[in-house]
Amino acid sequence: MYKKYFVPFMCFLCLLLPFSNIHSQELILEQRTGRVVYLCQEDIPLDVMDLQMFLQTGEIQLVTGGEILPPRITPGPAPAPYPAIDIKEKGIEQLGLSSENCDGIWFVNANLWHPKKWALVWWKIYIPDANQRLASEFGEDITLSLWVDWNHDRKWSQNEKVLCEAVNLQEYFPMLEPTLEIRFMSMFRIPEASLLYVMSEGNEMVEVKVWARGVMSYDDPDTSPDGECLFGEYEDYNIHYFEILKDKKIKS
Repeated sequence: MYKKYFVPFMCFLCLLLPFSNIHSQELILEQRTGRVVYLCQEDIPLDVMDLQMFLQTGEIQLVTGGEILPPRITPGPAPAPYPAIDIKEKGIEQLGLSSENCDGIWFVNANLWHPKKWALVWWKIYIPDANQRLASEFGEDITLSLWVDWNHDRKWSQNEKVLCEAVNLQEYFPMLEPTLEIRFMSMFRIPEASLLYVMSEGNEMVEVKVWARGVMSYDDPDTSPDGECLFGEYEDYNIHYFEILKDKKIKS
C-alpha cells in the first residue's frame, strides 16, 4: 500500500516544565506532544528520491539530481469557467493547517517538470484534537486525488486525473497526542501530450502555467473535480514552471 514512518515533536513549552517528578513529567510531555507520520507511495522508484531519508526525517533529497527550488505557485481558487465547488467539512481532517487556505499541497520539483519525467507531490493531512478521536472513526480510507488541466480547456476531465491514493489512519488511534500530521509523498509521470508541446522556433525554454486541483475526500476513489463528494477539502494551484521545448519548429 504505502511506506510509513513517524516521529514525535515537542512543543517549546514542554521544555520549560519542572523536572521534580519524572513519571508525571513524562505523562505531561506525552500529552503535549504531537505526532508526525511520514508516508509515501509504495511504487516510488528508488532512483527518484531518497525514500529512506524522507521516511525517517521528512527531508527531501532528489537522487536524479537537480536543485529543489521554491516552485512558483499561485494559490487558487481557479477562476471561472473552472467549476467552483464547496465541499462541506463535516470531518475534522483537513489539508494543511488551515481549511480556509491552500496550504496542504506542495509541488516539490515543479521547477524540474518535463514530459515523461516524474513529478513529486507532497500532501499534508492535519488532524487536530486527535486524542479525542476513536479508531472506529477511521475505518475508511482518506483519498487524495489530483487533476492537472494540461490542455488548458478550463476544466478537469477524468483523463487528466494524475493521482488517486488511499491512506488509512486507523492504526494511529486511539492516541494520547493532541495532533496528528500526515506528510504523504506521491508522484506521477508528466504526460507527453500536453500544452507543453506548443510550436516554437527550435530549442527554446518557455514558461508554462497550468491549473491543478487537489481533493481530500473520504473513501471515495471516484471523486469528481466538479465537487461530487460529501466530505473533505479541495485546493487549487496555478503552477508556473519552465519547460525546454526541443525540435518543435514552426512549420512553413
